Amino acid sequence: MIAVRSGEAESLKVIQLIYKDGHATKEDYMKALQSYQTYLGEIKSKQRDEAAAYDYENYRYYNRFL
Repeated sequence: MIAVRSGEAESLKVIQLIYKDGHATKEDYMKALQSYQTYLGEIKSKQRDEAAAYDYENYRYYNRFL
């Protein structure tokens, strides 16, 4: 959960797998998703969006989750 709050998309994938295997609750998974979305909201900026729009394939300030 700490890594997810820091924007680590791989950690979110791990929590998803743990949930699918029945070792985490739906609430745990939802908290992880919300934490990741909060992180993305915090790092969002006009300058980053413009850079991503200019060279979308080579520049991302976030990791794709799915």
